[in-house]
Amino acid sequence: MGYLEESGITISDDLDDADVIVVNTCVVRKDSEERMIRRIMELRKIYGGSKKIVVAGCMVSSMPSTVKKIAPESSMISPQNIDKIVDVVSSPISKEYISGVKKIDKLTFPRLYRGVVAPVPISEGCMSDCSFCITKISRSTLRSYHPRVIVETIKDLVSRGFKEIELTSQDSAVYGFDLNDHGYRFMLPDLLNRVLEIEGDFMVRVGMMNPQWLDKIIDDLIEVYRHPKLYKFLHIPVQSGDNKVLKIMKRGYTVEEFEQYILEFRRKVPDITIATDIIVGHPGEDHHAFLNTLDMMARIRFDRVHIAQYSMRPLTEASRMPQVKEHIKKFRSKVAELLQEIIGYEINSSFIGRRAKVLMTERGFRRHTYVGRLMNYRPVVVRDALENDLGKWLYVEIDEATFFDLRGHRTV
Repeated sequence: MGYLEESGITISDDLDDADVIVVNTCVVRKDSEERMIRRIMELRKIYGGSKKIVVAGCMVSSMPSTVKKIAPESSMISPQNIDKIVDVVSSPISKEYISGVKKIDKLTFPRLYRGVVAPVPISEGCMSDCSFCITKISRSTLRSYHPRVIVETIKDLVSRGFKEIELTSQDSAVYGFDLNDHGYRFMLPDLLNRVLEIEGDFMVRVGMMNPQWLDKIIDDLIEVYRHPKLYKFLHIPVQSGDNKVLKIMKRGYTVEEFEQYILEFRRKVPDITIATDIIVGHPGEDHHAFLNTLDMMARIRFDRVHIAQYSMRPLTEASRMPQVKEHIKKFRSKVAELLQEIIGYEINSSFIGRRAKVLMTERGFRRHTYVGRLMNYRPVVVRDALENDLGKWLYVEIDEATFFDLRGHRTV
Protein backbone atom coordinates (compact mmCIF):
# COMPACT_ATOMS: atom_id res chain seq x y z
CA MET A 1 0.00 0.00 0.00
CA GLY A 2 2.92 2.31 0.72
CA TYR A 3 4.44 1.70 -2.72
CA LEU A 4 1.13 2.22 -4.49
CA GLU A 5 0.27 5.42 -2.65
CA GLU A 6 3.79 6.81 -3.19
CA SER A 7 3.43 6.23 -6.94
CA GLY A 8 0.20 8.22 -7.08
CA ILE A 9 -2.16 5.25 -7.30
CA THR A 10 -5.30 5.75 -5.21
CA ILE A 11 -6.28 2.98 -2.80
CA SER A 12 -10.04 2.42 -2.59
CA ASP A 13 -12.11 0.47 -0.08
CA ASP A 14 -14.86 0.07 -2.69
CA LEU A 15 -14.39 -2.92 -5.01
CA ASP A 16 -16.80 -1.54 -7.59
CA ASP A 17 -14.82 1.70 -7.74
CA ALA A 18 -11.42 -0.02 -8.17
CA ASP A 19 -9.63 -0.77 -11.44
CA VAL A 20 -7.32 -3.38 -9.88
CA ILE A 21 -7.99 -5.80 -7.02
CA VAL A 22 -5.01 -7.06 -4.97
CA VAL A 23 -5.58 -10.19 -2.87
CA ASN A 24 -2.85 -10.66 -0.25
CA THR A 25 -2.90 -14.36 0.64
CA CYS A 26 -2.02 -16.54 3.64
CA VAL A 27 -1.66 -20.31 3.54
CA VAL A 28 -0.31 -21.04 7.03
CA ARG A 29 -3.43 -23.15 7.67
CA LYS A 30 -5.70 -25.23 5.45
CA ASP A 31 -8.80 -23.19 6.30
CA SER A 32 -6.92 -19.97 5.44
CA GLU A 33 -5.90 -21.44 2.09
CA GLU A 34 -9.48 -22.50 1.36
CA ARG A 35 -10.80 -19.02 2.18
CA MET A 36 -8.19 -17.48 -0.12
CA ILE A 37 -9.15 -19.81 -2.98
CA ARG A 38 -12.88 -19.12 -2.51
CA ARG A 39 -12.26 -15.37 -2.44
CA ILE A 40 -10.11 -15.36 -5.58
CA MET A 41 -12.66 -17.47 -7.45
CA GLU A 42 -15.49 -15.22 -6.26
CA LEU A 43 -13.69 -12.05 -7.34
CA ARG A 44 -12.81 -13.59 -10.70
CA LYS A 45 -16.44 -14.56 -11.27
CA ILE A 46 -17.74 -11.08 -10.44
CA TYR A 47 -14.98 -8.85 -11.80
CA GLY A 48 -12.79 -11.06 -13.99
CA GLY A 49 -13.86 -9.51 -17.24
CA SER A 50 -13.69 -5.90 -16.10
CA LYS A 51 -10.94 -5.62 -13.46
CA LYS A 52 -7.38 -6.81 -13.15
CA ILE A 53 -6.77 -9.25 -10.28
CA VAL A 54 -3.37 -9.43 -8.59
CA VAL A 55 -2.62 -12.32 -6.23
CA ALA A 56 0.14 -11.59 -3.69
CA GLY A 57 1.49 -13.21 -0.53
CA CYS A 58 2.51 -16.70 0.50
CA MET A 59 0.21 -18.64 -1.82
CA VAL A 60 2.19 -17.28 -4.76
CA SER A 61 5.56 -18.48 -3.47
CA SER A 62 4.41 -21.84 -2.10
CA MET A 63 1.50 -22.78 -4.40
CA PRO A 64 1.82 -20.87 -7.71
CA SER A 65 0.25 -23.70 -9.71
CA THR A 66 -2.90 -23.47 -7.57
CA VAL A 67 -3.19 -19.74 -8.29
CA LYS A 68 -2.66 -20.37 -11.99
CA LYS A 69 -5.35 -23.04 -11.98
CA ILE A 70 -8.08 -20.97 -10.30
CA ALA A 71 -7.21 -17.61 -11.91
CA PRO A 72 -5.03 -18.19 -15.01
CA GLU A 73 -5.24 -14.57 -16.19
CA SER A 74 -4.25 -13.05 -12.83
CA SER A 75 -0.93 -11.39 -12.09
CA MET A 76 1.19 -12.93 -9.31
CA ILE A 77 3.73 -11.39 -6.97
CA SER A 78 5.54 -13.20 -4.13
CA PRO A 79 6.48 -11.69 -0.72
CA GLN A 80 10.10 -11.45 -1.87
CA ASN A 81 9.09 -9.22 -4.80
CA ILE A 82 6.68 -6.73 -3.29
CA ASP A 83 8.82 -3.84 -4.53
CA LYS A 84 7.46 -4.74 -8.00
CA ILE A 85 3.84 -4.10 -7.02
CA VAL A 86 3.56 -0.77 -8.88
CA ASP A 87 4.79 -2.40 -12.09
CA VAL A 88 2.31 -5.27 -11.68
CA VAL A 89 -0.67 -3.01 -10.90
CA SER A 90 0.15 -0.50 -13.66
CA SER A 91 0.87 -2.99 -16.43
CA PRO A 92 -1.87 -3.50 -19.04
CA ILE A 93 -0.87 -7.17 -19.27
CA SER A 94 -0.59 -10.00 -16.76
CA LYS A 95 2.77 -10.15 -14.96
CA GLU A 96 4.45 -12.65 -12.64
CA TYR A 97 7.18 -12.08 -10.07
CA ILE A 98 7.50 -15.36 -8.20
CA SER A 99 11.08 -16.52 -7.74
CA GLY A 100 14.18 -14.86 -6.36
CA VAL A 101 15.36 -13.94 -2.87
CA LYS A 102 16.53 -10.34 -2.54
CA LYS A 103 18.93 -9.36 0.23
CA ILE A 104 17.35 -6.01 0.97
CA ASP A 105 15.89 -4.49 4.11
CA LYS A 106 12.13 -4.26 3.74
CA LEU A 107 12.32 -1.45 6.26
CA THR A 108 13.48 0.76 3.42
CA PHE A 109 10.18 0.20 1.59
CA PRO A 110 7.55 2.96 1.78
CA ARG A 111 4.76 2.11 4.25
CA LEU A 112 1.25 3.26 4.96
CA TYR A 113 0.65 3.60 8.71
CA ARG A 114 -2.66 4.34 10.42
CA GLY A 115 -3.51 5.15 14.04
CA VAL A 116 -0.86 5.29 16.78
CA VAL A 117 0.53 1.73 16.43
CA ALA A 118 3.37 1.03 13.99
CA PRO A 119 4.62 -2.48 13.15
CA VAL A 120 8.35 -2.58 12.42
CA PRO A 121 9.79 -5.79 10.93
CA ILE A 122 13.19 -6.72 12.33
CA SER A 123 13.84 -9.86 10.28
CA GLU A 124 12.37 -12.30 7.80
CA GLY A 125 12.45 -16.09 7.86
CA CYS A 126 13.47 -18.37 10.72
CA MET A 127 16.00 -21.04 11.70
CA SER A 128 13.58 -23.75 12.82
CA ASP A 129 12.52 -26.81 10.84
CA CYS A 130 9.10 -27.66 12.27
CA SER A 131 7.48 -30.66 10.63
CA PHE A 132 4.07 -28.95 10.28
CA CYS A 133 5.10 -25.56 8.89
CA ILE A 134 4.66 -24.31 5.32
CA THR A 135 5.83 -20.78 6.13
CA LYS A 136 9.49 -21.79 5.85
CA ILE A 137 8.72 -22.79 2.23
CA SER A 138 7.00 -19.49 1.47
CA ARG A 139 9.52 -17.27 3.23
CA SER A 140 13.28 -17.07 2.98
CA THR A 141 15.80 -18.35 5.52
CA LEU A 142 16.71 -15.95 8.32
CA ARG A 143 17.49 -12.44 7.18
CA SER A 144 17.99 -9.96 10.04
CA TYR A 145 17.67 -6.31 9.13
CA HIS A 146 20.51 -3.98 10.08
CA PRO A 147 20.06 -2.48 13.57
CA ARG A 148 20.94 1.01 12.31
CA VAL A 149 18.06 0.92 9.81
CA ILE A 150 15.65 -0.41 12.46
CA VAL A 151 16.64 2.29 14.97
CA GLU A 152 16.39 5.09 12.40
CA THR A 153 12.96 3.84 11.31
CA ILE A 154 11.69 3.83 14.88
CA LYS A 155 13.15 7.27 15.59
CA ASP A 156 11.20 8.60 12.61
CA LEU A 157 7.98 6.92 13.71
CA VAL A 158 8.29 8.24 17.27
CA SER A 159 8.94 11.75 15.97
CA ARG A 160 5.71 11.45 13.96
CA GLY A 161 3.68 10.63 17.07
CA PHE A 162 3.42 6.84 17.04
CA LYS A 163 3.05 5.50 20.58
CA GLU A 164 3.34 1.74 20.22
CA ILE A 165 6.14 0.12 18.23
CA GLU A 166 5.56 -3.54 17.42
CA LEU A 167 8.75 -5.40 16.54
CA THR A 168 7.61 -8.14 14.16
CA SER A 169 9.27 -11.26 12.81
CA GLN A 170 8.59 -14.91 12.04
CA ASP A 171 10.83 -15.58 15.09
CA SER A 172 12.16 -12.63 17.07
CA ALA A 173 14.36 -14.90 19.23
CA VAL A 174 16.78 -15.55 16.35
CA TYR A 175 17.23 -11.91 15.40
CA GLY A 176 20.91 -11.30 14.75
CA PHE A 177 22.02 -14.93 14.55
CA ASP A 178 23.09 -14.13 10.99
CA LEU A 179 24.76 -10.83 11.92
CA ASN A 180 28.39 -10.61 12.93
CA ASP A 181 30.15 -7.38 13.82
CA HIS A 182 33.91 -7.93 14.13
CA GLY A 183 33.41 -11.27 15.84
CA TYR A 184 30.59 -10.01 18.10
CA ARG A 185 27.13 -11.42 17.51
CA PHE A 186 24.51 -8.65 17.72
CA MET A 187 21.30 -10.28 18.99
CA LEU A 188 17.77 -9.37 20.12
CA PRO A 189 18.72 -7.99 23.59
CA ASP A 190 21.33 -5.75 21.91
CA LEU A 191 18.73 -4.47 19.45
CA LEU A 192 16.21 -3.80 22.21
CA ASN A 193 18.76 -1.83 24.21
CA ARG A 194 19.42 0.38 21.17
CA VAL A 195 15.70 0.89 20.51
CA LEU A 196 14.91 1.70 24.15
CA GLU A 197 17.59 4.41 24.16
CA ILE A 198 15.48 6.41 21.70
CA GLU A 199 13.99 9.49 23.34
CA GLY A 200 10.24 9.94 23.40
CA ASP A 201 7.00 8.72 24.93
CA PHE A 202 6.38 5.31 23.37
CA MET A 203 6.14 1.61 24.23
CA VAL A 204 7.76 -1.39 22.51
CA ARG A 205 6.16 -4.79 22.03
CA VAL A 206 8.37 -7.75 21.12
CA GLY A 207 6.86 -10.26 18.69
CA MET A 208 6.72 -14.05 18.84
CA MET A 209 9.81 -15.94 20.01
CA ASN A 210 10.35 -19.68 19.51
CA PRO A 211 11.51 -21.50 22.69
CA GLN A 212 14.08 -23.50 20.70
CA TRP A 213 16.47 -20.57 20.58
CA LEU A 214 15.57 -18.73 23.76
CA ASP A 215 18.30 -20.29 25.91
CA LYS A 216 20.92 -18.43 23.84
CA ILE A 217 19.63 -15.02 24.95
CA ILE A 218 17.37 -15.53 27.98
CA ASP A 219 19.54 -13.91 30.69
CA ASP A 220 20.20 -10.73 28.71
CA LEU A 221 16.60 -10.68 27.46
CA ILE A 222 15.13 -10.83 30.96
CA GLU A 223 17.38 -7.93 31.98
CA VAL A 224 16.07 -5.83 29.06
CA TYR A 225 12.48 -6.69 29.98
CA ARG A 226 12.88 -4.65 33.16
CA HIS A 227 12.96 -1.44 31.05
CA PRO A 228 9.88 0.77 31.62
CA LYS A 229 9.30 1.37 27.89
CA LEU A 230 9.09 -2.36 27.07
CA TYR A 231 5.73 -4.10 27.44
CA LYS A 232 5.95 -6.98 29.91
CA PHE A 233 4.56 -9.36 27.30
CA LEU A 234 6.03 -12.63 26.08
CA HIS A 235 4.59 -14.57 23.14
CA ILE A 236 6.28 -17.97 23.29
CA PRO A 237 4.48 -20.80 21.42
CA VAL A 238 4.75 -24.20 23.12
CA GLN A 239 2.54 -26.04 20.55
CA SER A 240 2.19 -29.19 22.73
CA GLY A 241 2.54 -30.25 26.34
CA ASP A 242 3.81 -33.71 25.42
CA ASN A 243 7.51 -34.44 24.77
CA LYS A 244 6.79 -37.18 22.25
CA VAL A 245 4.67 -34.83 20.15
CA LEU A 246 7.23 -32.01 20.45
CA LYS A 247 9.85 -34.39 19.06
CA ILE A 248 7.59 -35.33 16.13
CA MET A 249 6.99 -31.62 15.54
CA LYS A 250 10.78 -31.08 15.56
CA ARG A 251 10.41 -28.18 17.96
CA GLY A 252 13.86 -28.56 19.53
CA TYR A 253 12.97 -28.35 23.25
CA THR A 254 11.18 -30.33 25.96
CA VAL A 255 8.18 -29.41 28.10
CA GLU A 256 10.50 -29.20 31.12
CA GLU A 257 12.82 -26.73 29.35
CA PHE A 258 9.85 -24.63 28.26
CA GLU A 259 8.45 -24.47 31.79
CA GLN A 260 11.85 -23.40 33.09
CA TYR A 261 11.86 -20.43 30.68
CA ILE A 262 8.41 -19.36 31.90
CA LEU A 263 9.47 -19.75 35.54
CA GLU A 264 12.53 -17.54 34.98
CA PHE A 265 10.50 -14.77 33.33
CA ARG A 266 7.76 -14.83 35.96
CA ARG A 267 10.28 -14.82 38.80
CA LYS A 268 12.27 -11.87 37.46
CA VAL A 269 9.64 -9.83 35.56
CA PRO A 270 6.63 -9.43 37.90
CA ASP A 271 3.13 -9.31 36.38
CA ILE A 272 4.38 -10.39 32.92
CA THR A 273 1.74 -11.58 30.44
CA ILE A 274 2.54 -14.97 28.88
CA ALA A 275 0.87 -15.82 25.57
CA THR A 276 1.32 -19.11 23.75
CA ASP A 277 0.10 -21.17 20.78
CA ILE A 278 -1.07 -24.78 20.98
CA ILE A 279 -1.79 -27.18 18.13
CA VAL A 280 -4.20 -30.02 18.93
CA GLY A 281 -4.50 -33.15 16.80
CA HIS A 282 -0.98 -33.07 15.38
CA PRO A 283 0.16 -36.45 13.98
CA GLY A 284 1.38 -38.55 16.89
CA GLU A 285 -0.91 -36.90 19.47
CA ASP A 286 -2.86 -39.69 21.19
CA HIS A 287 -5.29 -39.31 24.10
CA HIS A 288 -2.49 -39.46 26.69
CA ALA A 289 -0.46 -36.79 24.88
CA PHE A 290 -3.51 -34.51 24.74
CA LEU A 291 -4.06 -34.94 28.49
CA ASN A 292 -0.43 -33.94 29.00
CA THR A 293 -1.15 -30.71 27.12
CA LEU A 294 -4.18 -30.00 29.33
CA ASP A 295 -2.08 -30.69 32.44
CA MET A 296 0.59 -28.27 31.22
CA MET A 297 -2.03 -25.56 30.58
CA ALA A 298 -3.37 -26.03 34.11
CA ARG A 299 0.14 -25.89 35.64
CA ILE A 300 1.47 -22.89 33.75
CA ARG A 301 -1.82 -20.95 33.59
CA PHE A 302 -1.10 -18.96 30.45
CA ASP A 303 -2.66 -15.51 30.18
CA ARG A 304 -3.50 -16.01 26.52
CA VAL A 305 -3.59 -19.15 24.37
CA HIS A 306 -4.25 -19.42 20.66
CA ILE A 307 -5.53 -22.95 20.10
CA ALA A 308 -5.53 -24.35 16.56
CA GLN A 309 -6.53 -27.71 15.18
CA TYR A 310 -3.66 -29.25 13.23
CA SER A 311 -3.96 -28.34 9.57
CA MET A 312 -2.23 -30.57 7.01
CA ARG A 313 -0.02 -28.44 4.75
CA PRO A 314 1.46 -29.65 1.45
CA LEU A 315 5.21 -30.28 1.17
CA THR A 316 5.58 -30.67 4.94
CA GLU A 317 6.79 -33.75 6.83
CA ALA A 318 3.70 -33.90 9.01
CA SER A 319 1.43 -34.16 5.98
CA ARG A 320 2.98 -37.55 5.20
CA MET A 321 2.32 -38.95 8.68
CA PRO A 322 -0.78 -40.86 9.88
CA GLN A 323 -3.44 -38.23 10.64
CA VAL A 324 -5.71 -37.71 13.66
CA LYS A 325 -9.41 -37.88 12.72
CA GLU A 326 -11.19 -34.54 12.25
CA HIS A 327 -13.89 -35.13 14.89
CA ILE A 328 -11.17 -35.92 17.47
CA LYS A 329 -9.31 -32.69 16.61
CA LYS A 330 -12.52 -30.66 16.98
CA PHE A 331 -13.32 -32.25 20.34
CA ARG A 332 -9.81 -31.67 21.71
CA SER A 333 -9.87 -28.08 20.48
CA LYS A 334 -13.16 -27.41 22.26
CA VAL A 335 -11.94 -28.96 25.53
CA ALA A 336 -8.68 -26.95 25.46
CA GLU A 337 -10.56 -23.73 24.66
CA LEU A 338 -12.97 -24.26 27.56
CA LEU A 339 -10.07 -24.86 29.96
CA GLN A 340 -8.32 -21.70 28.79
CA GLU A 341 -11.49 -19.63 29.11
CA ILE A 342 -11.74 -20.71 32.76
CA ILE A 343 -8.08 -19.92 33.43
CA GLY A 344 -8.17 -16.63 31.51
CA TYR A 345 -11.28 -15.45 33.34
CA GLU A 346 -9.80 -16.31 36.74
CA ILE A 347 -6.60 -14.38 35.96
CA ASN A 348 -8.39 -11.35 34.52
CA SER A 349 -10.89 -11.23 37.39
CA SER A 350 -7.99 -10.60 39.77
CA PHE A 351 -7.59 -7.16 38.14
CA ILE A 352 -11.11 -6.00 39.07
CA GLY A 353 -10.93 -3.08 41.47
CA ARG A 354 -7.50 -1.95 40.35
CA ARG A 355 -6.70 1.56 39.18
CA ALA A 356 -4.29 1.18 36.27
CA LYS A 357 -2.35 3.32 33.83
CA VAL A 358 -3.43 2.51 30.28
CA LEU A 359 -1.99 3.55 26.92
CA MET A 360 -4.89 4.03 24.49
CA THR A 361 -3.92 2.38 21.21
CA GLU A 362 -6.85 1.27 19.05
CA ARG A 363 -10.54 1.25 18.25
CA GLY A 364 -12.57 -1.60 19.68
CA PHE A 365 -14.65 -4.13 17.78
CA ARG A 366 -17.84 -2.36 18.75
CA ARG A 367 -18.68 1.08 17.46
CA HIS A 368 -17.45 4.00 19.59
CA THR A 369 -15.35 1.79 21.87
CA TYR A 370 -11.63 2.18 22.40
CA VAL A 371 -8.98 -0.16 23.72
CA GLY A 372 -5.81 0.53 25.65
CA ARG A 373 -2.96 -1.58 27.01
CA LEU A 374 -1.61 -2.07 30.48
CA MET A 375 2.15 -2.18 30.96
CA ASN A 376 1.93 -5.96 30.51
CA TYR A 377 0.00 -5.51 27.24
CA ARG A 378 -3.27 -6.79 28.70
CA PRO A 379 -6.14 -5.18 26.70
CA VAL A 380 -8.54 -2.83 28.50
CA VAL A 381 -11.80 -1.65 26.94
CA VAL A 382 -12.33 1.90 28.26
CA ARG A 383 -16.05 2.62 27.95
CA ASP A 384 -15.90 6.40 28.17
CA ALA A 385 -12.77 6.94 26.07
CA LEU A 386 -12.98 9.13 22.97
CA GLU A 387 -11.30 9.19 19.56
CA ASN A 388 -8.88 11.92 20.62
CA ASP A 389 -7.72 9.79 23.56
CA LEU A 390 -5.82 7.49 21.18
CA GLY A 391 -2.10 7.79 21.92
CA LYS A 392 -2.71 9.14 25.43
CA TRP A 393 -2.11 7.59 28.85
CA LEU A 394 -5.29 7.34 30.94
CA TYR A 395 -5.90 6.18 34.47
CA VAL A 396 -8.65 3.57 34.40
CA GLU A 397 -10.72 1.91 37.11
CA ILE A 398 -11.14 -1.75 36.10
CA ASP A 399 -14.60 -3.01 37.06
CA GLU A 400 -15.26 -5.96 34.74
CA ALA A 401 -13.38 -8.85 33.15
CA THR A 402 -13.86 -11.51 30.49
CA PHE A 403 -11.48 -14.37 29.72
CA PHE A 404 -10.17 -12.23 26.83
CA ASP A 405 -9.93 -8.65 28.19
CA LEU A 406 -10.49 -6.16 31.00
CA ARG A 407 -13.08 -3.36 31.04
CA GLY A 408 -13.42 -0.14 32.93
CA HIS A 409 -13.85 3.62 32.97
CA ARG A 410 -11.45 6.51 33.22
CA THR A 411 -10.65 7.95 36.62
CA VAL A 412 -8.57 10.82 37.93
